[in-house]
Parts: sequence; C-alpha cells; structure tokens
Amino acid sequence: MRKIIVALGVVAGGLVGIFAVAGRGSHELKGFVRASADRAADGVTESLPEEVHDRKIDQEMKQVRLDLIDRQVQMNLSSRKIEELTAEVTKLTGSTERRQRLLAEAYPILKAAIDSQQSSLKWANQEFALPAFQKEIDDLLAMQDRETHQLNIKREGLIRLKKSVDEGELALTEMRRGLDDTEQKVALLQTRREQAEVESQTLDLVSAATTNQDTVAASLNKSVDRLKENVGKTEARNEARRGTASVAERTVSNQVSRSFNRLESLKAFHDATAKPALESAPATKPETQTIEASKVLIEIQKKAE
Repeated sequence: MRKIIVALGVVAGGLVGIFAVAGRGSHELKGFVRASADRAADGVTESLPEEVHDRKIDQEMKQVRLDLIDRQVQMNLSSRKIEELTAEVTKLTGSTERRQRLLAEAYPILKAAIDSQQSSLKWANQEFALPAFQKEIDDLLAMQDRETHQLNIKREGLIRLKKSVDEGELALTEMRRGLDDTEQKVALLQTRREQAEVESQTLDLVSAATTNQDTVAASLNKSVDRLKENVGKTEARNEARRGTASVAERTVSNQVSRSFNRLESLKAFHDATAKPALESAPATKPETQTIEASKVLIEIQKKAE
C-alpha cells in the first residue's frame, strides 16, 4: 500500500513538472491528478480487511433506514395534512351549500320587493329595509364567492396531496422492500462467506494431510524397496558363495552327504570283492519240493509310494 502511494506521488509530481514545462493547461492536469487519486482510493479500498467492508455496509444500511424513517415522518405529516384539508373541505362544502340555499330562497323575495318597489320586506319573520337587505345579500354573495374559490383550491390541493401521499407510500413500500431484500442478501452472503471460509480451511487441512500422507507413503515405500533390494542382494551373495565353495567346505558343511558317500564307497569295495568268489563256486541244482495244496491264497499288498 505504501509503495502504491509513493508511486502515485512520484507520478503526480512528474506530471506536474512535465505539464509545467510543456505549458499545458491546468484543467487537463487536474483530470490526471483526479484519476491518480481515484486509483489510489481504489487501492486503499481493496487493501482494507473484510471487517471494514462489513461495517461500511452496515453503516450504509443504517443510513438508508434513517432516511426511510425521515420520509415516513414526512408521509405521516402529509397524512395529517390530508385529514385537516378534508375537514376544511367538508366544512366549506357545508357552509357554501347552506349559503347557496339561503341565496336561492332570497332571490324571489328580493325580486318581488324590487318589482313592487317596496321600501321594506320580511325575511325569516324579521323586517328588513330594502337597502339593508340588499347589503346583507351582497355580503353573502361576496362570502359565497370567496369560500367557493377557497373550496375549489382546497379540493384541488387535497387531490394532489392524496396523489402525492399515495405515490410516496408506494415509494416507501418499495424502499422498505428493497432494504429488507438487501439486508437478507447481505446476511446470506456473509453466511455463505463464513461457510466458504470454513470449507476452504477444511480443504487446506485435507490437502495438507493428503500431501503429508503421500510424503510418508513415498518415504515408507522407498524404505521398503531399499530393504527388499538389500535382502535380494544378500540372498544372491549367499547363493553365489554356496556355488563357489571348495569340496572340503561342502563335505564338512553337509554331514548327510558325507555319510551317504561313505556307504557308497564301502558298497563298491564289497561288490568288487564278492563277485570273483561267486564266479569260482560250482553251480548247485536247486532243490525242488512238491507241495500239495487244496487252496491257494494270493495276497496283494499295496506298494508303498
């Protein structure tokens, strides 16, 4: 981060010097400086930890919530103003309607008095001089005209205010829904981020364990292969030594073979000595015996394998 700021400072200083020498306008220089500042701000923003970004999001949502509350207060005041205007319109409507009926009833009485050139007339069981009655009628007409204008203005204002309040309530509803959706989305994303971090740690642990296991297995296999090779070499060396041993070593090393050879040698001498004696002895006729038997028993024995 410090390197970025230093680099941007060097670049800004270089730009100032270059623009001063080239005689370029300050407006273009301000654009480059602003771009450099934006780049530095982006670098600072990216280097901040996630906790700071989370706090920033919380502050922004709180500010939106406060703005929503302020707007709702204005809507409430407007609603109260609608109630007041409605009461005023109702009052003016009743007043103008009553006055309109009064003026309508006064018309034939005043016309009859003027037509008959009366100096006075009777109205509502009360005697009025014609000029005084005319003055009262003029005041009523002026009041009716004034209140009629006020009624029209208040009615139009009430219609516009109701429309504005309805649109404002709709906008506030959309704002509340959007804020709620944003809060839920932020909470969901934070939960997913926590789960992803846990999964990443688990995967790192599994990867480390697998790598360690592979390393141990490779080392163990190497040791087993080395032991196997050494055993094979030793067995081959022993086999070679047995094949190249001297006769004395082989006889001494094998008592069974030595005893067998001794008997074979003695048998050879015995056979050689007994053969001439048999050849010189006279041949004798074998003695024949006659045996009478009523039954011959033949016994078959299994030859030993």
